[in-house]
Amino acid sequence: MTLSFIPKKLLKVSTLPAAFLFLPCLICPAIAQTYQIQGFSNDYDAVIKPINDEDSEANSVINIIDTKTKKILISQPADIDIDYELDNSQERQLGKKISANIVSIPYGEHSVLIYEDFNFDGQKDLALRDGRNGCYGGPSYQVYLKKGATFAHSEAFTELAQGYCGFFDVDEDSQTLSTMTKSGAAWHQYSKYKVIDNKPVAVHIIEEKYNDRGLVSITEKTKVNGKMLVENYEMLPPTDHSEENEISSFVYRFDLENGKKMVLDSSYSNDTDGEQLFYVFADKRGRVELFYNGRFDYDASTQTLSFINKPVRYQINQKGITVKQSNKTTLLKSQPRSQHGSLDNLAQFKNVRVR
Repeated sequence: MTLSFIPKKLLKVSTLPAAFLFLPCLICPAIAQTYQIQGFSNDYDAVIKPINDEDSEANSVINIIDTKTKKILISQPADIDIDYELDNSQERQLGKKISANIVSIPYGEHSVLIYEDFNFDGQKDLALRDGRNGCYGGPSYQVYLKKGATFAHSEAFTELAQGYCGFFDVDEDSQTLSTMTKSGAAWHQYSKYKVIDNKPVAVHIIEEKYNDRGLVSITEKTKVNGKMLVENYEMLPPTDHSEENEISSFVYRFDLENGKKMVLDSSYSNDTDGEQLFYVFADKRGRVELFYNGRFDYDASTQTLSFINKPVRYQINQKGITVKQSNKTTLLKSQPRSQHGSLDNLAQFKNVRVR
């Protein structure tokens, strides 16, 4: 119907002030949108209620509700990206329900709610997202342990869900918890915990740090008879032989028949104003047994590199390592298909003398 066919009497009604048309909206308070978390339990429901409080860092509240009594057991402030959660729900075909119990350690997807037995007492506990206080702005959680008909907040378990890379790993078989954190690419920490007196207690910690020798410095702490024993050693950096750039990062390397490893690599030295060659001999796990970066001799005709680490002389070539002692000579044979890199151009290094 066009405006020209509307009777003039009706046109007069339509000339009322525009504010009156919106009056019902002003009289009736707005109903806040809530979002239900995917069903994770027959005993509890969970909803996310957005809030608008300029004085609060939280933009939402997660409520845990007893399905029988309808009583709110937990009301947890949270900083949640609702749009992201809804997009994720659509991908998982959950409609407008927010997903639960997804944990991809360390940097993958993490749900707003995690419902699992954290303290190995046979009862499932709750972890609720509070924000992004994990490493590199990753997810962080407040942890509540099942206690009787309700849940009790645990400071000790919450500490394992703050500042680490992703949520802590729960291993039911070994009844241990594990965390990982890092700072850049050069430092990592891996920790394992046992639950003692209903609290996680660190029983094994490994800290890895890349050093200026091109190796990984390890500090390993192990709890034995109530005391934390500390051991320091070096490891070869991890290598994936399927990646050409990883292989080429070494000057030359091979594995021995007994599984041990030999590596020739280089580092930049300000003392010699150039690259220096160094030799590393490591066990099957890559743990360093001998490091040498002194003077080398190179026979280009036989492609043999040698050095003396008193009183032993070492010779390296494609056959392996010849170890010469005062009364004994031993050839440690290399595995042919384990060889990577080249012995062709060792004269470029400042600490290599060509014969």
